[in-house]
Amino acid sequence: MQKTLLIFAFLIILFSSSCRKLVQDEFEDFNSKITINSIIVQDEQIHLHVSLTNGLGAYELSNINNANIEMYNQDSVLLNFNYVEKGHYISDYIAKENDKFYLKVSVNNSIVSSSCFIPDRVNISEFHIIENAWVDNEGVLQPKINFSIINDLSKDLFFEAYILIYDENVTEVIEEYPVLFFDNFELETDIISKSIKISHHFYSNNINNYKYQLIIKSVDSNYYKYVKSFENYNLSRFPDFSNAGIVPTNLFSNINNGYGIFCGYSQTLSDIKAPID
Repeated sequence: MQKTLLIFAFLIILFSSSCRKLVQDEFEDFNSKITINSIIVQDEQIHLHVSLTNGLGAYELSNINNANIEMYNQDSVLLNFNYVEKGHYISDYIAKENDKFYLKVSVNNSIVSSSCFIPDRVNISEFHIIENAWVDNEGVLQPKINFSIINDLSKDLFFEAYILIYDENVTEVIEEYPVLFFDNFELETDIISKSIKISHHFYSNNINNYKYQLIIKSVDSNYYKYVKSFENYNLSRFPDFSNAGIVPTNLFSNINNGYGIFCGYSQTLSDIKAPID
């Protein structure tokens, strides 16, 4: 009898532990928010995109064609914006180094705000390419770049570096090669030097005849935080075995009461150079 009761109790526990709770696919009402996207580039006109966030079932972007845009620079100059199309606005103001911008956008009764800064252009003190510097997994000799830039110890600086690879006659850009993001934190030297291996994504008999150009972007902190969060965001969406345990990450936003990114950068281009032996 006791054995029968134990078996009966075990079956009750087994079936009760396997019960599942029905979860309804009803979500709270989604409140749309203003989304601003603008990356301001030194020596170029300012572009601004305004839209509204949508719910999970939406397939089209809700662009805004009647936004009230107020943007000032550090001299309290009001920038004029003209509507182009599909939520895209453009100003005839040309951004400059050390410009500071203050933004307020209103749509109906909602208001968002933000600010950003255009840093000084960086000085490239050295840039050269070593032709056959290392061997990849396919046994192909690959180049390496070395570059140095001037550091300003009085400021927190953020950088993005990438390479344009040209054909032999410099008539066509064959590849845009992203190099790295870096900053000057914890550096106490007047020069920042980097050495980066280049792995060509193509193979050609003329690979040693290619020309290279270094581009250094001096970016504001908002740009830097956004790009780093975008890397983590993509890793959390499409993790591989090495980062399967990564925690999901939201994209960085500096839009108060809304979403998006408002940031800027200046950039310096090196001379176009051939590799050295």
